[in-house]
Amino acid sequence: MKKLHTFNLIPVLVLTLLCSFTIAQDEDDGDLGTDKLAQTGMKFLSFSPDARAAALGDAFTAKTGGASSLFYNPAGMARLEGMNIVVGSTQWIADITYNAGGFAYASNAGVFGVSYMSVDYGELQGTTRSSSDAGYEDTEKFTPTASVIGLGYAFAPTDRFSVGGQIKFASEQLGTALLDADGGKEKLDMSTTAFDFGLMYQMDWRNLMIAMSARNFSESLKYAEEAFELPLTFRMGVAADLVENLSVSLVNENPRDYHTTTRVGVEYSLMNMLAIRAGYVTPSDEKKHASSGLNFGAGFNMAGLSVDVAYTDFGVFDSVMRFGVQYTL
Repeated sequence: MKKLHTFNLIPVLVLTLLCSFTIAQDEDDGDLGTDKLAQTGMKFLSFSPDARAAALGDAFTAKTGGASSLFYNPAGMARLEGMNIVVGSTQWIADITYNAGGFAYASNAGVFGVSYMSVDYGELQGTTRSSSDAGYEDTEKFTPTASVIGLGYAFAPTDRFSVGGQIKFASEQLGTALLDADGGKEKLDMSTTAFDFGLMYQMDWRNLMIAMSARNFSESLKYAEEAFELPLTFRMGVAADLVENLSVSLVNENPRDYHTTTRVGVEYSLMNMLAIRAGYVTPSDEKKHASSGLNFGAGFNMAGLSVDVAYTDFGVFDSVMRFGVQYTL
């Protein structure tokens, strides 16, 4: 008598339901004819700090990895053996600097991980309203910063199914604001807790991986009288080996504050030492989105030590380079 493995149906059902939700949400936006732009706060939480993932156009939801998976899909680190350390740095547009790192450790009870990311926005000039011809006057200069630390856990209950989650503690320090003409000031600091969740399901055909992730679940935050949401993002992804040493990944992304986006990545590995990567992101209307959608990168691996670099074209802005190093033991 054949056994019915109902547990293996769970990821398929969950992925199907999420896909239906994503499509429905996108159709609602189209009916209203609105652009979902700049409707969230703490936008840095949706930044992609990993050089390998960035080179693939962030089509990383269905890719397995170590600690870097905490920034995309925590389920991706469920099959890690040993431990993994990753660090990365990005000099972003407008002199903004992102630094990130992560640590993951595999135990008999699953894989535990820690992630961290900080943002330095550089020095900015404060202003306040005035009756001058310009309508404002300069105040003091300030240096806004932001950071997030996450604690993650992932495990594989079967040889095909992986699940992972992460709790994150995020904060922003945006300087001070003048409250009145007498010079009263208020510190513009904000902190919150957010959650990430992910699933992965592997099939035999060409190592096909089906995955989903939901990032930045959180309650609303409020600055003064204005409330805002975090950049909640749903992603559906697949990845597969086209031929030996050549893999392709595809992600459909539905963020709270932007259009539905499709991401495609291709990675070619040579003797498990050199990897060449390319990615493409749509929509890529250069005039509207200030980006051609093209990403390129490479990685070098030897004795568990990997060095990765990624290039992103931002059209009218300067291009961006990401650098990363990771070690697996």
